[in-house]
Amino acid sequence: MENMNKEKIVVEVESDTKFRAWARKHQNDWRCENDYKAGTYKNRKGELIKLGSILSKEDAFKKGANFLSPKIRETVKNALEKKQKGALISEPRIWNNLLSSQPLCFNLFGELSLATKTNLPSKFFRELFPERVEQVSEIKFEYSPGRGDTKYLGDHSAFDVFVNYTNGNKSGFIGIEVKYAESLREENKAKAKKYYKDDYKELTENNPQIFKSGSSDVLREPPLSQIWRDHLLSIATKQDYDEGFFVFLFPSQNFQCQDGVNDYQKNLINDNIDKSKTGFYPRYLEDFIDALFYVYPNVDNKHWTRELKKRYLGE
Repeated sequence: MENMNKEKIVVEVESDTKFRAWARKHQNDWRCENDYKAGTYKNRKGELIKLGSILSKEDAFKKGANFLSPKIRETVKNALEKKQKGALISEPRIWNNLLSSQPLCFNLFGELSLATKTNLPSKFFRELFPERVEQVSEIKFEYSPGRGDTKYLGDHSAFDVFVNYTNGNKSGFIGIEVKYAESLREENKAKAKKYYKDDYKELTENNPQIFKSGSSDVLREPPLSQIWRDHLLSIATKQDYDEGFFVFLFPSQNFQCQDGVNDYQKNLINDNIDKSKTGFYPRYLEDFIDALFYVYPNVDNKHWTRELKKRYLGE
């Protein structure tokens, strides 16, 4: 048993925000409850440590313990095999990092992505966006309409999750960025400057019905820069569809993400009045997980939906 092992397992990291500290401890508790072993991690000092929010190689790769059902594990394998060139589905992180938001994407949407021939995905997204979505036809992971293509942003930005839908006779999409324990400060000024392209400012200024004048000078800086790029990608993607919008998804207790959303909205035109005009929809993870309970009412599917809530929200 792990508690008999004298080797120290780290569950507190000094740089963690309040929510990330809670999430790290919670993921460690979840790992212990399921009798999974802690894995090793090289810290900033180059030291190899046992970290409670990392899975051992055996549990990560042989058991696929980071994912909540066999179908979800299969979805991850398929996504890795078929990923777009340049897609950032990071290994081994996706397999062994319990805090990473990328496994959360698959745990939340993986089962739905395999059920597009049924009414379940449509029912799920209609529950969340009743005025926008009628029928869902496809759910993709780490997707861009054109990585590096100047028709879009000319960069390698991508959505964590991408949903194709129809609304009456209109074609539409939802581009989703998923956060869990991230603070939006992971991207520092140097990194944001490296990513920055003049196309961002041009697209922003060409959409005065969405962005306030001069907002690009604020939005190019962390912690807003990542939200901005994904929002811009959704605006560029609309040229291929009749409609579409961007969802920024995060836990309600992640106050750093909430602060980022609040500051981002200050640079938008009338966002709190009519989000359909700006196409920016911040949403809470809790609401998406609750919608799964509505969509999957039968006992067979309750195990992974209950485990999803327990794993990420502690409920």
